Amino acid sequence: MTVPDLNRTTALTLRVGIVIGMVLMLGGLCWYIADGTDTLIYIGLLVMIVSPFLGVIASFAVLILEKDWRWAAVAAVLFVVTAIGIVISIE
Repeated sequence: MTVPDLNRTTALTLRVGIVIGMVLMLGGLCWYIADGTDTLIYIGLLVMIVSPFLGVIASFAVLILEKDWRWAAVAAVLFVVTAIGIVISIE
């Protein structure tokens, strides 16, 4: 089994998140102009905010597949710290 490239996987995850977020925000802007509803803009912003978190998850998965335990542990700590920050900010 071939292991995916860490940099390409992380970059692809971030690019996809950015593109999806931008498309949602642009669609939300058009919808806001037509209807006055801004929900789609906020969904696009949420996708943009979550994209780096998904990048950490993708990096963690590739590092586990590579059996690079030291950097996988660093990614896991970053994941936990980010998750705690998200939970604290929601409350």
